[in-house]
Amino acid sequence: MSLMSCAEYLLTDFNLLWVTMTAENKSISHVIWDWNGTLVDDSEFCASVVSAVLEEWNLPVIDRLAYRRQFRFPVREFYEELGFSGGDSDYLRVCDSFIKKYRAGWRNCSLQNGAMEVLSTLQKRGVQQIMLSAGYQKDVEASLKHFRIDKFFTDILGQTNTRAEGKVVRGKEWFAQSGLIPDRAILVGDTNHDWEVAEALGVDCLLLTNGHQDMERLAALQPPKINELCEVLELFT
Repeated sequence: MSLMSCAEYLLTDFNLLWVTMTAENKSISHVIWDWNGTLVDDSEFCASVVSAVLEEWNLPVIDRLAYRRQFRFPVREFYEELGFSGGDSDYLRVCDSFIKKYRAGWRNCSLQNGAMEVLSTLQKRGVQQIMLSAGYQKDVEASLKHFRIDKFFTDILGQTNTRAEGKVVRGKEWFAQSGLIPDRAILVGDTNHDWEVAEALGVDCLLLTNGHQDMERLAALQPPKINELCEVLELFT
């Protein structure tokens, strides 16, 4: 997607109203980004990895449509809905298997349409950008470096394990250390957990509709939805 297409991308009336109201009442200085499904387009790959894990447990596989319809946090509940019924030790094996397979193939994924452009434009406009991911810290750092976008982030906040257990604690730690007023930040994600994190941190939220959860699942959540990352730029025009 070209810079011109981003500049000309129109918001829906609902989102435009929300953006206008936001712009009138606060000055956003920080964007907190989710990684998987938001900046990197990896939902189809994740569906294939989950299917490979399910096969190891003799469970039915799923395609991308089913994955996006059912995926959610906590991730363990997602696996249980797919038929997994093992105990804690078995679930750790599931997580380890997923991570091993994901690490073997994630480099074949691409960034979401407009991701590089949006990150670059925001940086040029003086917006501070934070990466807040449920992924393992070193994995997230390696991914950002691979796609050559690590330079856009002032802070990269990953997790100390590979269980994708959540981002609230890490986010709260960062706010406590930075001293940033929550009203100055907005979180951009693609799942119910991103909305939960935003609420816990006291920041506004935008949810991308072509990530790890489909529109039907996202429709039940309060935050405005965006169909393209380019729409984020409307907050800063």
